[in-house]
Amino acid sequence: MKKLYEFTALIECGVVVAADSEKEARTEVESYERAWFETGDFGEVVNFELFDVRDVEADEIEDLAHVIV
Repeated sequence: MKKLYEFTALIECGVVVAADSEKEARTEVESYERAWFETGDFGEVVNFELFDVRDVEADEIEDLAHVIV
């Protein structure tokens, strides 16, 4: 039976924004919760740490897990 393994990690990426000023570009990137995923170039994952392990019912796994392997 699958369990939920919750990790914490810092993710580094690069995002290129065309803007009239650094302030405008910074504001745009800061407004993207998923900027690294949707528009950035992945850099690395650092400080990778297992945070929690939980049992889960099979019918709940799709609702609770971000990734199923």
